[in-house]
Amino acid sequence: MTALLITAALLSAAALLADAAVFLLTRTRCYRRAEDVPECDFMLVLGTAKYVGSPPVANRYYSNRIRAAEALWRQGRIRQIIVSGHGLNNSESETAHMQADLTAAGIPPEAVWQDRAGFRTLDSIIRCHRAFPDARFCIVSQPFHNRRALIQARTAGMNAVALHAEALGWRNGPRVMVRERFARLRLWYDLITRTRPFATLEQEPLRQMHDTARH
Repeated sequence: MTALLITAALLSAAALLADAAVFLLTRTRCYRRAEDVPECDFMLVLGTAKYVGSPPVANRYYSNRIRAAEALWRQGRIRQIIVSGHGLNNSESETAHMQADLTAAGIPPEAVWQDRAGFRTLDSIIRCHRAFPDARFCIVSQPFHNRRALIQARTAGMNAVALHAEALGWRNGPRVMVRERFARLRLWYDLITRTRPFATLEQEPLRQMHDTARH
């Protein structure tokens, strides 16, 4: 029992330290308003499922990211967009959903790239940086996700800032927030061990797929 308590205490302390480090290292690179974001070559919208649960319901994390991406595009300081997520399953492709919803909002289809092998945040960051190593990116996701992504971007050498999509908070998204605590611990493990993406650009390149985007 004592060993379990000690282990739990150590894990809690590690999680708090990981949270503090992530916040301190990224606080000057995050924006809450689209109009404050500096000019960037690419907007990188990190993926999540459009629908969740059974029966499926709309995922507010997803819709809030799409809304933030639309607002940022309308500012006119972004040249192109990359949507990155699980995109190899044609029936439930995160990237196809994102592209379809962005183009339905009036964003030109030819301005959108799909990174269909963005299985994890790490994959999205490293793959996009390798595809466009000299580009400046603005990452779009919820604050907790953006901060973790910016740490990975900094380590990879990516020039990146982030726009925060509206968050749901602990009351509306407790499972996601608990999972994030473990994700931040995994972040440091991945950085220390130099974890690589599951798929290389040669295996699954980024593509402009405006002829195949669909809901």
